[in-house]
Amino acid sequence: MKRHFVFFGLVVLIFAAVASVWAETDPRIGTWKLDVSKSKSSNGMLPASETRTYAAEGSAIMSTSEGVDAKGKPISSHYEATADGQERPTNPENPSATLSIKQTGPGAYAGTSKRDGKVVSTNVAVISGGGKVFTFKTKGTDAQGQAFTSTVVRTSAPSEPATVLPGL
Repeated sequence: MKRHFVFFGLVVLIFAAVASVWAETDPRIGTWKLDVSKSKSSNGMLPASETRTYAAEGSAIMSTSEGVDAKGKPISSHYEATADGQERPTNPENPSATLSIKQTGPGAYAGTSKRDGKVVSTNVAVISGGGKVFTFKTKGTDAQGQAFTSTVVRTSAPSEPATVLPGL
């Protein structure tokens, strides 16, 4: 019986160590700042500034962003996502808004946003430049029903360390 406890304890310890290493090596983890000069949007709806932080929480990634929109108003968002292709609500107050993300390669992701079951945008995101550039290319429909495309470039903020939240 004692052997079972020791074995189980070792399995849990190994799993925790592997999960921790995975979270720390996920290239999204850290703080990213919008590079307005390299970003563009066909509908002119890019923020004037934005800082986005990704933190690992178990197998999920928590995304928090704050900034200023094109009209000078403060903006912020927060969501949790797992790159497993599963559709999940992005806002508990509006469960009809969903996001699914899947990893398509090392540092490469594809996502789909829906509202009321209807696709409103698709995007591909790639981390390049030695892990210092995160580029999102999006096609979608804005709140007025107009089609748009955008390329949003964010660069890593090297002075701010990555955040790894506890939990598995």
